[in-house]
Amino acid sequence: MEQAAKLSALRTELKNQAVDGFLIPRSDEYQGEYVPASAERLVWLTGFTGSAGIAAVLTNKAVVTTDSRYELQVVDQVDGAHFETRITTMAGLAQWVGQNATRGQVIGYDPKLHTPAQIAALETVLRTSGITLKPLDKNPLDAVWANRPSAPMDKVEVFPEAIAGRSARDKRESIAADIVKMGAQAGVITMPDSIAWLLNIRGTDVPHTPLALSTAIVHDNGDVDWFIPAAKIPADVVAHLGNHVQVKAPSTLEASLQSLAGKKVQFDPKRSSVWFRLVLDKAGVTVLEQGDPCVMPKACKTPQEQNAIRNAHLRDGVAVTKFLCWLDSEGVKGNLTELAVVDKLEEFRKLDASFRDGSFDTISGWAANGAIVHYRATPESNASIIPPGILLLDSGAQYQEGTTDITRTVTIGAPGEDVREAFTLVLKGHIGIAAVRFPAGTNGGQIDILARKALWDAGMDYGHGTGHGVGCYLSVHEEGGRISQVGTTPFKPGMVVSNEPGYYKEGAFGIRIENLVLVKDDGKAAHGNANMLSFETLTLVPFDRRLMKLDLLDAAEIAWVNDYHARVAKALSPYLSKEENKWLAEATAPLKKPNAARPTPQRPAPAP
Repeated sequence: MEQAAKLSALRTELKNQAVDGFLIPRSDEYQGEYVPASAERLVWLTGFTGSAGIAAVLTNKAVVTTDSRYELQVVDQVDGAHFETRITTMAGLAQWVGQNATRGQVIGYDPKLHTPAQIAALETVLRTSGITLKPLDKNPLDAVWANRPSAPMDKVEVFPEAIAGRSARDKRESIAADIVKMGAQAGVITMPDSIAWLLNIRGTDVPHTPLALSTAIVHDNGDVDWFIPAAKIPADVVAHLGNHVQVKAPSTLEASLQSLAGKKVQFDPKRSSVWFRLVLDKAGVTVLEQGDPCVMPKACKTPQEQNAIRNAHLRDGVAVTKFLCWLDSEGVKGNLTELAVVDKLEEFRKLDASFRDGSFDTISGWAANGAIVHYRATPESNASIIPPGILLLDSGAQYQEGTTDITRTVTIGAPGEDVREAFTLVLKGHIGIAAVRFPAGTNGGQIDILARKALWDAGMDYGHGTGHGVGCYLSVHEEGGRISQVGTTPFKPGMVVSNEPGYYKEGAFGIRIENLVLVKDDGKAAHGNANMLSFETLTLVPFDRRLMKLDLLDAAEIAWVNDYHARVAKALSPYLSKEENKWLAEATAPLKKPNAARPTPQRPAPAP
């Protein structure tokens, strides 16, 4: 069915449901980063495949909005004859609706696909235009989606307690105690990764993240009602769950929420759909708006999880290092493309028996494409790698033991001096984060400057955060600690976060250097009783020495690189071939500080 026919059918259904428009977000009812094929509504209607976006369809106009990451992609993928395209926020979408709809009209939305905050923000803007939002009982797009893929029905699997480090029973009882401390008698858990952590299970319902899409109610005694099709739960998972976890059909969720009438119930409005709030309010439940109680304990990995994650990074280090050795010999021939590189890296990772999936779609950006922060190579954009230039490769993997995320920027052919200077300034920022020691209670907003100072001194910067949380064989973008100018969550031992400063010169090149780091205890402060924390670097892959300008690195920074490379070589060498070990020895050879050094370049003073 072509876009025109799809729009026509949807508008007919909107008329049947007595609304004048409809909102189609990219998200599904679980508000996750990835959605199954059965929930790709935005793709089906518009053709836009970006990970963030929302469409609004009115009686005579339609728009697709997204953020700046997809400014070029949305224009390429969406038919301009049927949809306008905008790079804007939710407030901007509301303004478009207000300008193109008529006062008194009603715009429908599926309450399972939007958070309370999203709907409140839209209503605030639309109210001034006399336009009303209405939650619909049935999604009108689903009613006209012919040959819609079936919902995923793969089996759930047990996540071993030997890796988790805590039993599901211990977690259930601990979360129940936290819910009681909030003053509630039950909690509604809507994030599938929280449920995966809570019950020590994993699934395959969405790409790249081992989730079983489901919802749970945790009661104050530690019992859990788990809303997931029983056909997805094999006998070993039933035995693992025990008789304090009741598997219930998703169709019974609404009735179970209504049965909480008269009780106080914890509900996370930032991570859950507005549908839950509407049902709970109608049932007479006293809603306590509190964050998901699983987020912080999930972020703080147990010692067993930490060891498993280290093993996953060893496996990944072997795979990526084998790949880099191959790339060094093949890249200079001029026969590769961005997508060929992606496929070859996955090929190396698949050599490990515990590899399950990539942890996200690999970013392979050659030359100017590397300057597009969230670039994804497509058959249409797939650039040929013709030296000289640099390749930005951001990738990750899901192993049964843990989740990885690594970015390496490598030169193919001789790099320019401007590239080497920018790379070294980014490296200085990376080392600044990796080597910092800080008191307990410090958050990511307080240390982010360490990643940017050298760049700022040279009049340079980057427009993304410096680091995000990462799960243990779970989400590569996990809530909890992060390194960002707006980060406010204090770091705690056991958190895993990325360390990924960068620099992007539009139309020329992109640089990013990313390792994952583990927050660990680092003894007492010299004065007072405060505990000190530091980062243990988990990733085990060499940096490209050819891109380093050693006169921009101080002695401590050179020592840090040498120590890191020595650790990488020692860890990986037993698993590499003779040829690969020769390459690794050269890649990790000690750096030597030149005799003459000059200061970090400063931005020229403005003309008088």
